[in-house]
Amino acid sequence: MKYFVFFSTILLILYLVEFVKKDNRTFTFMDKDFTTAIKGFSILTVMWAHAGARLGVGGIQFIAGVGVALFLICSGYGLEMSYQRNGLKGFWKKRFLKVCIPFWIVELVGLLITQQFEIKKYLLDAVFISPATGYGWFMQYIVICYILFFSVKMMSEKLRVNEMWILIVAFAVWFIADSCFFADSGMPFLRARQMLSFPLGVMIAKNREKIERYSTRKRTVILVWGGGITGILFMAITQLSVVKALPYFVSNVMALFTVLPLAIAFIAFVGKAKVLLNNKFLLGAGTVSYEIYLVHAFSLNLVKGSLVRVSVFVAVTAVLACVLYLGQKKMMGSRV
Repeated sequence: MKYFVFFSTILLILYLVEFVKKDNRTFTFMDKDFTTAIKGFSILTVMWAHAGARLGVGGIQFIAGVGVALFLICSGYGLEMSYQRNGLKGFWKKRFLKVCIPFWIVELVGLLITQQFEIKKYLLDAVFISPATGYGWFMQYIVICYILFFSVKMMSEKLRVNEMWILIVAFAVWFIADSCFFADSGMPFLRARQMLSFPLGVMIAKNREKIERYSTRKRTVILVWGGGITGILFMAITQLSVVKALPYFVSNVMALFTVLPLAIAFIAFVGKAKVLLNNKFLLGAGTVSYEIYLVHAFSLNLVKGSLVRVSVFVAVTAVLACVLYLGQKKMMGSRV
């Protein structure tokens, strides 16, 4: 426990130092800085929970699920805003350069360094069929989100139909298929509980101005308390043995009301307390959040019961994530 407390203290100090040094930038609801800071918070919660599991701390892993929900909301939001500006122009090129290539590089190097490399294992991992690590499920998930988003946009452009409803139906079909045919018996809810997160991000992007206009203090309080209570309540309910014994489809429907309401409560809260996001540590972590996710899948092997090993984990993850980010930017010919 003491090593986990040490790790938590490192993150807290980094946040507080940058909070004291905060600049005068102005955040607006779901603008670039706002979503970047949220992604920073989300990846830090994922690292925190996963490192805690490595250090023998139980009961906090659901926090990683909240972090993933936040990240998916921001991803759906970002894709919809990009579509409103540029349509589908360069959609797959960007996904290939920003998502696939970094993933392939990190998986190859990571598997080689950890002596887990097998050509079949790597190829199945690279085409998002069978993850090589316990954290690779997210890559399958986000790629399917991209495919569904792209397909729905193409369909709506040609058929002139309500794309939001098509997107929801597409994710509903995916939820049913995953729950009935592809659920992992160890964690059947892992993907299913996130099925509304990405579509919610798209919906927020489509209704951002309306949400801001109707976002009163009273409604925010209701969202924060309602989301918090709902998430915690269903988190407890889904841990009951009688619920775990239910068919996966039924228990996964309940799981939809666990991490997502907590993520909504968090966004509603910081939407009114934006000063908490005005933090260079969160913004920096958010900028390289995807790279941190990729690297931490392997750097977690450094986490042991030692102050030095925990410190090395933080440093190595940060440095390699930044190197990967800078390399990807250079490859795309963009300014950092």
